[in-house]
Amino acid sequence: MKVTVLIENTGEAPLVAEHGLSFYITFEGKNYLLDAGQSGAFMDNAKLLGVDLDMADKTILSHGHYDHADGFVRYLEQYPERKIYAQPGIFESYYSGSKDKMHYIGLHESLLREKEKFIMAEKYMKLNENVYLIADKGSITPGKKLYRKTDDGYVHDDFYHEQSLVFDTEKGLVIFNSCSHTGLVPIVENIEQIFHKPVYAYLGGLHMKSVKHGVEGTDFSNEELEKIADFALSHIQYVYTGHCTGSVAMNILKSFMLDRLLLIYTGCTIEL
Repeated sequence: MKVTVLIENTGEAPLVAEHGLSFYITFEGKNYLLDAGQSGAFMDNAKLLGVDLDMADKTILSHGHYDHADGFVRYLEQYPERKIYAQPGIFESYYSGSKDKMHYIGLHESLLREKEKFIMAEKYMKLNENVYLIADKGSITPGKKLYRKTDDGYVHDDFYHEQSLVFDTEKGLVIFNSCSHTGLVPIVENIEQIFHKPVYAYLGGLHMKSVKHGVEGTDFSNEELEKIADFALSHIQYVYTGHCTGSVAMNILKSFMLDRLLLIYTGCTIEL
């Protein structure tokens, strides 16, 4: 398996980095595009990296947030015949913030008008031999200040619109979950219960970053991060993370996991 990070928050010119995520995965002769960042710049990066998007066999959206979905506006202009696999909840209205500072973080309006471009995935769906989509079981975590707007107002997002892309490889399961809103531990536990196989690698953001008064931090305590690291060390061979994990949480996790935790960035390639 070869993984190319087409876009992530960090990277060096001439590649474009932005708050978002996009993976291009080659496995058993097939190519998978997971997420598209927020602007479509992942397509320019793909050219610079020698990745031919014409060869993508399956296209997947991890969840209904703009920084993973809106790059598909440009992608569908170039590939109007393609379909995107996603969970049904992606079309809801998602917001971030608090009180009167709510801002919309859902899909671009042009994507909402093209629902026929999306294939609604089941909670467990086989994409190809040894390749699966597994819906997250969902959870409500009030501290994250992420919401879904309803007729009755804002309710905490339960993340039933989020899914993992799972590869059953000779080394073990390889899990892609772009933001891990419901948490690495419950996501891995759910997938382990389904497959009854060990996890070799976990790739994606861990949604641990917070910003207060312009200063980056994390809402996770050292004790909470140590428990997550302990779980990862006993259940996963390698964790590749970035995007929404944040440098503060990343450094603490790294102190526990050492070379079992690796950083992803725009343009990096991973051989698994």
